Amino acid sequence: MPRSFSAAPRRETLLYKNQPLTYTLVFRSRRTIGFAVRPDGSVHVSAPAGISAEWVAQQVLKRADWILKHQATFAARPAPAPTRRFDADSVHYYQGQPYRLRFVAAARPSVAIVGDELVVHSPAPLSVPQTEALLHTWYVRRAGAHFSESLERVWPRFAEFNLTRPTLFVRHMRTRWGSCTPRSARIRLSPELIRARPECLDYVLLHECCHLLVGDHSKAFYDLQKRLMPDWERWKDELNALPK
Repeated sequence: MPRSFSAAPRRETLLYKNQPLTYTLVFRSRRTIGFAVRPDGSVHVSAPAGISAEWVAQQVLKRADWILKHQATFAARPAPAPTRRFDADSVHYYQGQPYRLRFVAAARPSVAIVGDELVVHSPAPLSVPQTEALLHTWYVRRAGAHFSESLERVWPRFAEFNLTRPTLFVRHMRTRWGSCTPRSARIRLSPELIRARPECLDYVLLHECCHLLVGDHSKAFYDLQKRLMPDWERWKDELNALPK
């Protein structure tokens, strides 16, 4: 099998509508030119070996609008949420407020808020999974009361529909904040929601309550959600920005 040809990548910049357009160009053993825009906005062009860089630049200009469109799409996406840490001084949230983690030796394991700290008591040093499990249990124990308070705030918005008041359940869910079974009016909410501000919790609960009326995510559903909570996208974005 013959060895493939691939020259060292080179950085090229040209002007398009008086704005610089930078791309990485590499010549390879191929017959056609290829374009790629990566999530970080960088542009990569693979061109057949033997053609000129000037010809490639002309092709880039022809695809400039396509490139800019994809760069704008990636730029508009929210940044991925940071990952939670569980060591001393790492930051954890409760009702939208940040607290620094502190470990204290004690006879029994427990968690308490002391000033601006989330204090973890334990008789022996905890591993990361043990700390995570202890904090999760602490959130679960407090979730029910916060969920009930949220329903008191949200449910009056549904008064016009004469619906059966839903029953709330605390349920750990790996990939979603909540779920709804309209037939039985059962709504399950993740205890992780109480890490966020109450408005974020209200958004999720209102979203699930809207499913009591519209079972899918159709335009009718989002029209209803928008009418009952006009600023719902703000709280969705804030919720999704929490460390995972």
